[in-house]
Amino acid sequence: MTIQYWRIRDRYYRLIGSKCQNCGDEFFPPVYRCRGCGSEKIKDKEMPKTGKILTYTQLHEPLPGFEAQAPYYLAVVRLSNGARVLSQVVDSPAEKVRTGAKVSATVRRVRVDGDSGQIVYGYKFVVS
Repeated sequence: MTIQYWRIRDRYYRLIGSKCQNCGDEFFPPVYRCRGCGSEKIKDKEMPKTGKILTYTQLHEPLPGFEAQAPYYLAVVRLSNGARVLSQVVDSPAEKVRTGAKVSATVRRVRVDGDSGQIVYGYKFVVS
């Protein structure tokens, strides 16, 4: 996990997706073939850091590795370019986490690798 994480760490920190050079559609996570036109002319593109919550849920039964963070919000965020991101919503009062709320991306600790103690950081969203 450590080597793989370091090789693609920019994707976790800078929210790198992809853009079709043929039709202009943008995707996150990155794709190798455009879902819109099928073109393979794809380039990496940094995604916008703002968007709105499309839908969300509060998890009381967390996924393995996230037990210490429970309960937490998990949301589908539509970025300002139309790409969709599944992410945690953190550091936000419960009454502000709702469908349509404006959010912005931030970098937070995701987890600690039990064997090596390596701290893994990644993107999460905060209600703005």
